Amino acid sequence: MISIAICEDEKIYRDKLKEFLEKFLEQKKYSVEEFENGESFLEKFEKDESYRENLDIVLLDIQMDGINGMDVARKIREWNKKLQIIFITAVPDFLADGYEVKAFRYLLKPIGYEDFCKHFGKCLEEIDENKESSIVINDLNTGKTVVVPIESILFVETYGRNLLIHTEKNVYRVYESIGSMEEKLDREMFFRVHRGYIVNISRIESIKGRNAIVAGNEVMISRDKIKELKERVMDYIEKVMK
Repeated sequence: MISIAICEDEKIYRDKLKEFLEKFLEQKKYSVEEFENGESFLEKFEKDESYRENLDIVLLDIQMDGINGMDVARKIREWNKKLQIIFITAVPDFLADGYEVKAFRYLLKPIGYEDFCKHFGKCLEEIDENKESSIVINDLNTGKTVVVPIESILFVETYGRNLLIHTEKNVYRVYESIGSMEEKLDREMFFRVHRGYIVNISRIESIKGRNAIVAGNEVMISRDKIKELKERVMDYIEKVMK
């Protein structure tokens, strides 16, 4: 079941998006909920943990009365890093701001079905890929075997003879070399920025000097890796925007 939210203050576009969803997802099970403004969406998103954790995609208008779509997206990222966000806008002025909230897909009004299919289809592909990819670890903190979705990993760092795997919700400690962990992770998604750190490129919020900011954490970058990391980040943005 694909869980979708439409947050759009114009009924004509809510109706159009529902029509597109019905046509595109004809053979799939899905649920869709409408919100007329950012306040009503955030009220449910922040209070209902089950809804927040299971929501897959939000179609989010940027220019709304009250709280705008970009601010809604910032709130979303405080709670959920993996939710797919597709912005809806009448003007392309906000495109550069999308990187901050990890939202690279935009539907420009008036919305065409072909453009909708392109971006929505890519989101579904990413969701499927994320659900299929995981690694199995032995967590030294709890003594338990844990299945960790790869896309939930923010970064990995050395900790003495162990590794700390930082995810959205937990930090796991494993007895493994960083080189071995590097081999397990997708080379397109992850990059070894320092002899002691591997970072998930899709989770980098910004690069400040010789630090990558990942979910509020500063991850050290080797001087000789800065240029390549910036190139990899740009390659990632170009890939998801195709």
